[in-house]
This record gives sequence, structure tokens and C-alpha cells, in this order.
Amino acid sequence: MKTCRTHGANSEKTALALALALWALPATGPVEAGVLTGNCRMGNQPAATLLIPYFRVDLGNPTGSTTLVSINNASAKPALARVVLWTDWGAPTLAFDLYLTGYDVQTLNVRDLLTGALPTTGAAQSHPGPFSATAADFPACNAPRTALRRLDRLYLRAAHTGQPLPNTPGSCLGSGQGGPGMATGYVTVDTVNRCSAPAVGKTENTPADPLYFARGGSGLASDDNVLWGDYAYVDGKSGRAESQTAVAVVADPDFFTGGAYTFYGRYVGFDGRDDRMPLSSLYYTRFFDGGTFAGGTDLVVWRDNRQASVAPSACAKGPSWSPLGEYQLVVFDEEENAAQLQSSNAFPLTTQRMHVGTPALPTQAKAGWLMLDLWHQDGTHAQGWVTVMQSSAGRFSSGHEAMRADDLCNFGP
Repeated sequence: MKTCRTHGANSEKTALALALALWALPATGPVEAGVLTGNCRMGNQPAATLLIPYFRVDLGNPTGSTTLVSINNASAKPALARVVLWTDWGAPTLAFDLYLTGYDVQTLNVRDLLTGALPTTGAAQSHPGPFSATAADFPACNAPRTALRRLDRLYLRAAHTGQPLPNTPGSCLGSGQGGPGMATGYVTVDTVNRCSAPAVGKTENTPADPLYFARGGSGLASDDNVLWGDYAYVDGKSGRAESQTAVAVVADPDFFTGGAYTFYGRYVGFDGRDDRMPLSSLYYTRFFDGGTFAGGTDLVVWRDNRQASVAPSACAKGPSWSPLGEYQLVVFDEEENAAQLQSSNAFPLTTQRMHVGTPALPTQAKAGWLMLDLWHQDGTHAQGWVTVMQSSAGRFSSGHEAMRADDLCNFGP
């Protein structure tokens, strides 16, 4: 029997919930959820960072699946946001700025970004109105954008489809989990204090740059909690779409000190200077495979690999931290019978979309719920994010966030 671990402080309510679970699981104890302290202010609210936990784009079919991202400014003042695309191995590939006027909204098609068409934004492009920008707001941000070079486009395609990088045979930045021509990864969006040039294949002026963050939001990244947004998976070929709210990561410069576990902690040596609240690590979610949801349930899972290095790895081998494995994964049916998946490795990458009921995530029941503990399999504590997509065999689909059952604000590095 695996020893239960504790996420934070215990409570009578938590102990009761655990006892109710344990009676049905005499040989395998599920992990114990900690108390959500209120310090981790996760929710649908303006934030300094947005996480789009997963994207997919069919680069081989112009009418195939793509991902749309909406980035919005909740403030009457202009804001500047740095958009970064990352591979499913957690490597940054493309970074550029978005200039947002007061209460502005910008919509991006990830297909356009991967094929080299970056948006042109800035004071010169803002429409007249009560919240329009001037050239004095974030000066030097009005240079017109040009299409990316052919070599940059080839680099992005290779990095996000798991193919060898141009001019570096045998080296990759991603797994190619989506299959031939399917680009996958995730997106972060941060409020920043000044403009930076668009960059492809560089860590400079991205969260992976040690100079990106400084105490109190005085680096390139700021602590302005003004961003909100959403994203949608759209497939013109099948006529289906799924949408979710972007994950809001709040900055709180008064809360974190050195040695804190934060959202971008792996890039700042866990000294807390990014000021971003960490995500949870323990999630509960329902699953269905039949009836109304005959198409079954997919889980989109983003994970913190805790590695500062974003260098390419051998294509056939992958990064040294992969696969991550899970600390514990328990499947419950609707009669409260539970089974732990031993040595599970359903979510080995930094981001992935997995179908419930496959060999990697097997279930005996047609309906029930899952307990996902996204600490690494070796017991290293790590944040994650889980969203749930349920479909009805091509007719319709629905999505929601999984329930967070803990926080990591009170853990050290």
C-alpha cells in the first residue's frame, strides 16, 4: 500500500473525505488533499500571466483543426503582453508582443503564428475611441511586423511536430505526439514593461531567460494583473469546436519570498521573484464513455517538468526528465469501487491530450471519476493543470476545468 502524502494542512472535512474513500480501497490509499488556504487565488480573474495549456494545429490541412486564442485587457489603461509558444517538451520557440489598448481584445489563430504571420498591433493601429492609445504609451512598440523568414517557419514546424530541427540532424524540441503534420504545444502570455523584438528559437526575452523577472515586477515582466482570455479548439473539417477560459496566474509580490514554489519557479531558481501563484497538483474529474457522451472523455493535462534547461534533445530519446510519470492515479466507478493504476505514465510530457479508456489510461467502468496526483512519479512535488473534454461522437462536445483539490503555495522549492 502506498503511503498517503499530505498536501498542506489537514482538516476534519478533508479527513472525513479521505476516510470515505479509503473504505472502498483497502489495499491502495489515495492521496490526501490539503486545505485550499486562499493564498493561491486561482480563478477566472484578471492576472499577470495567462496559460493556454495545450494547442493543436493541423499544418497539413488548411481547413483542419486549429486553436484560437483571445487575449483581453481588463484595464482602461493600455497594456503590453508578451506571447510565447512552447513545445510539449517545454521549450520556447516563438515570442512576440501584443499591444492592448484599454479594454482591448486581440484574437490569435495559432495556425497563423506557426506559418509566420504575426499580428501587427500598437498605438498606430488603435482605433479612435475613449481608450485609444498614443505613441507615448510603450514607445518604440509601433514597428510594423513582417512575415517570418522561411527558415524560421521551418524551425517552428519541426519543433512543434517532433521533427529534427533544421541544420541540427537528430535534435528535436518536441515529441510529435499529434502525428505527422500535427503541431502541438502550449502558450503563455505575460504582462511586460517594455517592448522586445519578435524572436524565433531564442530564450532571450522569454520566461526561460533569467533576466525576464525581477523583484516586484521590475524586470521585463511586470506584475500587472490585467489580462484575461479564452481559447478554442476548432476543427472546420468535422464542424466541431471546444472552448475553455485561459488559466489566470495571478502575481502577488507581497506573498512570495526566496525558496518559494511559484509558477515560473524553475526558471528563477525557485527564489520567488516571478511573483506568480503556482497551480495545483491534485485534481478530481468525472469521466464518461457511453450514453450521452458516446464519444468519451479527453483530458488536457499541462505539467511542470521543473527543469530550467530548454535545450534540444535527441529525437529518439527525449529530454532527461521524460517521462514524468504520476505519483498516483486512481480510478473510481459510480459504486465507489476504486483501483490504482500502478506505475502510471498517462501524462509523460509537459502538455498532452489523452483519451480516457486507452491503454495508457485504462478504465473498466463506463462512468466514474479520476483522482490525478500530478507530482512526479519519484515524489517530486510539481504543479499541473487539468481540463476535461467530453463529446458525443461528432455531434457536440462540452468542456470544463477539473476540480482542484490542493495548492502548492506553502511548499518550498
